[in-house]
Amino acid sequence: MKDNLDYIELICELSPNLQKHRDVLTAFLTDTGFESFMETDSGINAYMPEADFENKKLFGFDKKFEGFSVKYFVNKIEDENWNKKWTENYFEPIIFGDKLVVRASFHPKFKNIKKEIVIDPKTAFGTGYHATTYMLIDEILKTDLQNKRVLDMGTGTGILAILSKIRGSGFTLAVDNDIKAVKNTQENILVNETPDIEVRLGTMSDIKGETFDIIYENIWKNIVTADMPLLVKSLNDNGILLTSGFYFREYEEVKKAGEKTGLKFDTVREKDGWAVVKFRQK
Repeated sequence: MKDNLDYIELICELSPNLQKHRDVLTAFLTDTGFESFMETDSGINAYMPEADFENKKLFGFDKKFEGFSVKYFVNKIEDENWNKKWTENYFEPIIFGDKLVVRASFHPKFKNIKKEIVIDPKTAFGTGYHATTYMLIDEILKTDLQNKRVLDMGTGTGILAILSKIRGSGFTLAVDNDIKAVKNTQENILVNETPDIEVRLGTMSDIKGETFDIIYENIWKNIVTADMPLLVKSLNDNGILLTSGFYFREYEEVKKAGEKTGLKFDTVREKDGWAVVKFRQK
């Protein structure tokens, strides 16, 4: 893992810009190594660490598709003080009734809120502001975590692991393949006084011989579906798997991948076009 957080942004303009065309392009770019995507009015933006980027893999890719054309631009997003950037943009605190508020360190404390989590996101994903994280937090607030073994895969800022520990989880493991996310999680754990969360650098493939009562994986559809066989092996009997990081229109693919491994589909939730799919171990 390289300690370099410069990113490549690939801006793709599609003509015509139809959903089926965006899906085809996203699948192609995922195979090329891009790890996150954002839909825009003109197409999609794709992102990957500069350290993993090979420009030659893009040569002629814009002419590979039938039925639509692609015009693209490549930008470099340099490493910077992302916490300062968030402060300047001032994202709003996220409030879950009187149960929980998620705020940054530069927000004032709230009165009459039972619990709070302080998250300074820097470059890591997961503030509660995004629909996927919001829905997962809401699910965790409804789940009995007392003394449960918890795995937060693709932890980002550590917010889900921290909330789990605040709600009484037992052994709690937070894992990410980005060294900066690992460091950010460690910092947020200290701020929120939940020091007994274990943090590791790695992926689902590095989780061997360990099992959990509850697993969260909030990444990207292709990673979630590919990880299903490993996720089911790591989930205890009657355990719960909460998956997200993909669009609502994609949830059927995730559902099928989970059921193929023997998991029982429980529910799907939608917010702002994103989904959270819940499974149970039979």
